[in-house]
Amino acid sequence: MTSDDLHALLPQLEEFYGRFHRFFCRSEGRGWGRKYLTGLTLPIERKNVENIAEQVEAPPRKLQEFLSESPWDDEGCVGELQRFIGEQFGSPSGVLVIDDTGFAKKGESSAGVGRQYSGTLGRTDNCQVGVFMGYASPHGHSLVDRRLYVMQSWFEDPAKRQLPKAALPADLTFQTKHEQAAEMLRKATLGGALPYQWVTADAGYGDSHDLRREVAALGRWYCFEVSRNSEVWTSPPEWVVPPMTSRRGRPRSRPRPRPDAEPAQRVDAIVRSLPAEAWIRHRVTEGAKGPREYEFVRRRVVQKLNRDPGHEGWLMARRPVGSGPEAEVKFYLSNAPATVALAEMAWVGCLRWTIEEDFELAKGEVGLDHYEVTKYRGWYHHITLCLLALAFLKSVQLEWGKKRSDRLDPGSASAA
Repeated sequence: MTSDDLHALLPQLEEFYGRFHRFFCRSEGRGWGRKYLTGLTLPIERKNVENIAEQVEAPPRKLQEFLSESPWDDEGCVGELQRFIGEQFGSPSGVLVIDDTGFAKKGESSAGVGRQYSGTLGRTDNCQVGVFMGYASPHGHSLVDRRLYVMQSWFEDPAKRQLPKAALPADLTFQTKHEQAAEMLRKATLGGALPYQWVTADAGYGDSHDLRREVAALGRWYCFEVSRNSEVWTSPPEWVVPPMTSRRGRPRSRPRPRPDAEPAQRVDAIVRSLPAEAWIRHRVTEGAKGPREYEFVRRRVVQKLNRDPGHEGWLMARRPVGSGPEAEVKFYLSNAPATVALAEMAWVGCLRWTIEEDFELAKGEVGLDHYEVTKYRGWYHHITLCLLALAFLKSVQLEWGKKRSDRLDPGSASAA
């Protein structure tokens, strides 16, 4: 989009923003929110408060207070955002995608900042990390929720916990990234605005047995990437409750493997044992550089959850087309039923590209990582408005795509 395109869209942006009016305390707050959201959509090289204020003719101090101090309801905005995305892209086969991204920072005062690993940066560095949830369907994709990950060291150090510049809420407690992901999944399910059947994520989340249990408990299917050393059973393990060996003590109730029971096996060893003709080629999507195609193989297994036999599901593997024995192989576990087609599971397992693309677009176009606020509330306010700006641009992109399709359709009125 050009600068002229964006200025022409301001009336449409105003209509979109009207959906969120009720989540701001007063008309003044709604006004500052409108200006900030407008600034996020404009072609500004660095979208910090000062630059946005200059472009939308607002006092920088007022915009800064709006972000860091004003108690407007960002959680309510996210709920309405999910309703909007459900209207735009909703599908019964929708997929929730979990991933995190890093924000490089200097200093030690920003909420949650510290030396931690960031896949975005590709190293351990001083940064903040946000855990995000995206929504993807055959109609489109966008970011729909967010959590700031605050390391446990912030809760163990009273001096950090009380930093005025960070302003952590008094009732904030430590959550792992997996717990934050589960919280977003529960909220989206309870809200009901995003129709979805699947959840996917990389091995950083898929290796969490508790997160896999959480998705299953919500009545949804997952297709999570897992580490190559994850273990499963290729047939139902013969576990029994051991007999009492003494009249004393409580009766045993926890099953244990029989002495001759088949042990659990690593997923990479199982995949290596499968015949070459078992691999099937599938096109999972049309990428910017052409079709994305991989070879897949799968088999039914019994998952190992917290050292015990879990539910029956699928082990799936993916590799580049025409690759040799040294090619990188990705491994996935899914609780989907036996009737689910390989093509559908392959499509879901490869959908992480959607959230990676949304991170890139949000950082490049709406200033997701351009903020200079330090407070916990400020982070949530800035990120929430970035998610709104991204959703708006995605909806415009969808509308323009439909209009272009109509113009190119030989049977359309315009073509006639």
